[in-house]
Amino acid sequence: MHTIKILAPIVASLLLAQPNLAAAKPADAAPQALPQVTGPIAVTKDSRPFLGAQAAIASAGYVEDEYFLTGQANTYDWTGSGRGVKVIAGPGKYVTRILVIRPRDAAKFGGNVEVTVLNASLNLDFGGPTDFAQMVKQGDVWIGITTKAVTANALKKFDPVRYAPLDWSNPAPPQARCAQPTMIPTYMAGGKEALEAMAKSGAVSSWPQYEDGLVWDMLGQLGQLLKSDQRSAILPGFSNPWVFMTGVSQSSIYIRTWIAGFHDRYRTPDGKPVYDGYLGVVGPAMIRINQCAADVALEDPAQKLTVPDVPFISISSEGEMWQARHTHQPDMFSRRGGIVTYEVAGASHRAGDVPGLPADRISFAPIPDMIKAGMQMPGSAGAPNLIPAGAKPNDFIWQPLVRGAFRNLELWARQGIRPPLARGIALDAKREIRRDANGNAIGGLRMSYIEAPTAAYTGYLTPGGFGGVTGAKRPFSLETMKALYPDQAAYLAKFSAATDRLLAGRWISAEDAAAMKATAAAGPAVTTKP
Repeated sequence: MHTIKILAPIVASLLLAQPNLAAAKPADAAPQALPQVTGPIAVTKDSRPFLGAQAAIASAGYVEDEYFLTGQANTYDWTGSGRGVKVIAGPGKYVTRILVIRPRDAAKFGGNVEVTVLNASLNLDFGGPTDFAQMVKQGDVWIGITTKAVTANALKKFDPVRYAPLDWSNPAPPQARCAQPTMIPTYMAGGKEALEAMAKSGAVSSWPQYEDGLVWDMLGQLGQLLKSDQRSAILPGFSNPWVFMTGVSQSSIYIRTWIAGFHDRYRTPDGKPVYDGYLGVVGPAMIRINQCAADVALEDPAQKLTVPDVPFISISSEGEMWQARHTHQPDMFSRRGGIVTYEVAGASHRAGDVPGLPADRISFAPIPDMIKAGMQMPGSAGAPNLIPAGAKPNDFIWQPLVRGAFRNLELWARQGIRPPLARGIALDAKREIRRDANGNAIGGLRMSYIEAPTAAYTGYLTPGGFGGVTGAKRPFSLETMKALYPDQAAYLAKFSAATDRLLAGRWISAEDAAAMKATAAAGPAVTTKP
């Protein structure tokens, strides 16, 4: 299962922003042809995929293969009229890679393909299936795609021979490139001062000779490939699938930008979308459309998406409310799809998982591999200590809601069963989070840990930067605990009732509900007798 582990030092990898210096071409371009597939790339004692997890999946009757996709991609910008896009450079050649985890026996295919936009916030690939156990139970497929030049370069550093073909070359002429490119909006890095500090540190995640904005055609052409008979090159013998795009944090803001500018652009020959649904986690805003583009400001009306003709579920923590308070839009439905938004009260950017569940062995490469690929492990002085005195880092458990959202997305797309709805986190007149007497957020999607709280949770500490992905937890005093729960039985009763409501509402699975209750029952006492 996919545990979201986005730590504050990730922000150090979000790099510099410059105005767009590229000259726009007046003519638009139709989507390119299907990409060519090379592979599976051989695995030997000296060469293996980065982020590979064959040992973790073999016992489930699954296999893992790695392929290169080669195609033609453009660089785009917004037209300035609605959400239209225009070509400003290209097409140019690209080569990216995909990891494919599939049932060994195609006859066991359950019909779903999850395409994960691999996260690049560590300047190397990470990410995995949203719900590995359910994927295996259903016989579904997972595909992870490399989506940034910096991670492609990390792959080359990890294995220069295996990954030599990767190519993210910038199709724009040198005079049309900007000096300090990035896909990350300025406000997400914490403002201009933070950007200047990053520049002085020498941190780099984009370069003029590459173009991260090629990602849109890569995603579109992969979707087209999966919807065509040529999917047999990577899924031999598999029937026509339902294809879902998923992503966490930076990858989620890719998804929102894709929906705004490219969902309608990429279609099958009979006019149907190439992606049947989307799940974006902890990314309620839009990324830049190319690495020299201007920011799409949080207050820009373009942040509010047009309802797509497929389902889109956006699930965020309280930790993204500094963004979501600007971009939140009401739940809306179209005939075949819609947009549903969840805001998880008490939660921070990193989604904690239920203690005792099997460890995630898919979403992250082993630390020696990550270091070999160029990741620098943060030291004790790697980030400022923003946690208030007397508090701890926010470890709020809400990964079960992510798994539940993905199951509801599948039901919505395949069977037309709409997902449950939740009110947003309550804001005051200044659009700050409203809190109860114990310091916890009012409203929102509420886990048992906020309905039967033992601490006050803060989702974020500052808008953007390190504090934008860092929250705090302040355990309740003994007096508060005694006032809330006369004894341990009272606490467990309240926790169990809240968990039962989540299960009945289709927010979490029966497996997660049982694990949550068992952990609460086996945990330390919440009160101390006098």
